[in-house]
Amino acid sequence: MSPDTEMASHEEIFSDESSFYGDEDTKNELEKACASFDPEPFWAQIHQHLPATQQHNARASTRPAKASSSDVSMKDASPPASSTTLPADRRGKTEPVDSFLSRLPPSKLTVQDTEWIWTWNSAGSRKNGGDVASFTRKGHELLNAYEEESTRLRQAHDASGAKTTSGLTRKLNPLRQELEKAILALARETDVTTGKWMLFPSVEHVDEVWRAVVSATEKGQLGDAAKVATDDGSGSGQARLICVYTADFAEKEDLKRVLC
Repeated sequence: MSPDTEMASHEEIFSDESSFYGDEDTKNELEKACASFDPEPFWAQIHQHLPATQQHNARASTRPAKASSSDVSMKDASPPASSTTLPADRRGKTEPVDSFLSRLPPSKLTVQDTEWIWTWNSAGSRKNGGDVASFTRKGHELLNAYEEESTRLRQAHDASGAKTTSGLTRKLNPLRQELEKAILALARETDVTTGKWMLFPSVEHVDEVWRAVVSATEKGQLGDAAKVATDDGSGSGQARLICVYTADFAEKEDLKRVLC
């Protein structure tokens, strides 16, 4: 791949344009489904009963309480200082990389052992998680306001008897753009700016890819933290998620550095 072609592909990744693919009717249907989706019932009625959630809560009850429940704040929690008792879900503070990888191979562990395996750049500084509670609360307020206005526009469109949805789409698109800007501004206001790249290696390759990520993180070549998912029981062919965290999702040069 030539440098020009490589840079063009990177620019596509960071493009401000984002949409569904397909013909106009397909995109309209997908946008309508997306706009009407309400995640609250999932969190209120389903999430708390998932095996992974129950396992996490059981582990949390045996550990000292942490200040936040978000992934970002989990990343910020320092590994235990003990040299004899190593944590079951992360690399020990002074544990050699090879020892850590041999002790907690993601291809062999399940959510009964731990939902995630974490590693940090031991020489790097760690950004705090920001005011996650305020971001979540105000973010829900923004989403609710969007949903109310979106519903009003849809009802007005349906009542008009219009045969196509193009007019509705022209009204909804600016609304979505304003919502996006408001959420980004809120992230800045509350300092919730941690970003992440996501990799999806197969089970057969997850140990190999995770080793490369851990080694690069330790050398300061990636972000300041990374995590890999264990087996959630969804099937032997299920890809495993690896998250590589970056300090600021808006710092495109740093994001490109980590990506490359």
